[in-house]
Amino acid sequence: MRRIAHIGVGTVVLAAASVFGVGAAQAAPEPERAPAGKLYVDDVTPKKGEKVGTGMPIMLRFTQPIRNRKKVERALKVTSGKSTIGAWYWTKSASGMPLAIFRPKTAWKPNQTVTVTANLKGLQGAGPGLVGSKNLKHSFRIGDDHVVKIAAKKFRAKAYRNGKLVRSWPVSMGSGGEVVNGTDVLITTSGIHLVMAHSKLERMISPGKEEGDPGYYDEMIPWATRISGSGEYIHQNMDDPTCLGKRNCSHGCVRSPSGDAKWFMNWSYRGDRVIITGTKRKLAWNNGWGFHQIPWKQWVAGGALDTPVQT
Repeated sequence: MRRIAHIGVGTVVLAAASVFGVGAAQAAPEPERAPAGKLYVDDVTPKKGEKVGTGMPIMLRFTQPIRNRKKVERALKVTSGKSTIGAWYWTKSASGMPLAIFRPKTAWKPNQTVTVTANLKGLQGAGPGLVGSKNLKHSFRIGDDHVVKIAAKKFRAKAYRNGKLVRSWPVSMGSGGEVVNGTDVLITTSGIHLVMAHSKLERMISPGKEEGDPGYYDEMIPWATRISGSGEYIHQNMDDPTCLGKRNCSHGCVRSPSGDAKWFMNWSYRGDRVIITGTKRKLAWNNGWGFHQIPWKQWVAGGALDTPVQT
C-alpha cells in the first residue's frame, strides 16, 4: 500500500510533513497569526523532550517573511552533548513562511541531548519593519543509533542498533507499473529515508482513483511506520504472503510480516534512518524528510551563511 488520503488512527501530525506539498494527508499545523512586524519561531520539529533517531533534522518555522536570512541565522545556535558537524538549509513551509532546517553531516552521535536556541527578541534588520519578539530554547533527546537497511534485490530488511544487527525479516516492495508524468509511482524509492510517524492503524486509499477503478483500494492497515511524504510505509502485509522475501507486490510500501511490522513500529524513533537500495526510483530530497539526499556541499550552500556548524 501507499499514499494515504486521511490521517489514520494514532498518526502523529507533523510540522513539516507536507512542507513541500507532498504527503497532503499530514498537513502542518496552521501558523499563528503573528502581529505585523513580529518575528519569532512558531513551530519546531522534533517536539520538546522527544527521543528521536540519529538522522533527525531540526525544523524551525518563522512567522514572517525574512529578507536578511544571514541576520537570523546568526541568531540560531545548536548545542549537543557530543560534538557534531551540521549545517542550516533554508526553504519555505507549506504556508509559505520561512523554514530553517538543521541536519547533521551524517548522523548525530547516539544517546545525548540536543538544544536549539533562537535569540530573536529585539533582533532588527531581518526585513523591513521586522523586530524579533520572542526567544526560543528547545531541547530533545537522541536515542540509540537505529539504522534499517532494505535491499530490494534481496527482498530483505535488516535492523541495526548501535552498529549491531538486532533483527532481519523478509519484505515485498513496489511492483511498479503505473507511470504518472514520467514517473512509475508504484516503485519504492531508493535513498536515505527518515521515520516520520507511527500509526497502529492507518487508512490507505489509492490516489487519483475512484471506487470501481482498476487498482482502487481503501483499507485499514496495521502497524504502519511512515518513511516518506508521498506515503511510503513499512507496514503489515495484508495480501499474498508468498510475496514476502521473493518478489515485489506492493503499491510502493515495504510490506512486512505482522510481527516484524509491529516490532519495528514500537522499536523505531522518528528520525531513524531507513536506507533503501536497488530500486529504479530515487527518493527526492523534498519528499517528506529526504534531506540526507542532498549532497553535503550543496546542503551547506543552502544556508544563509554558507558554512558548517560544530555543535
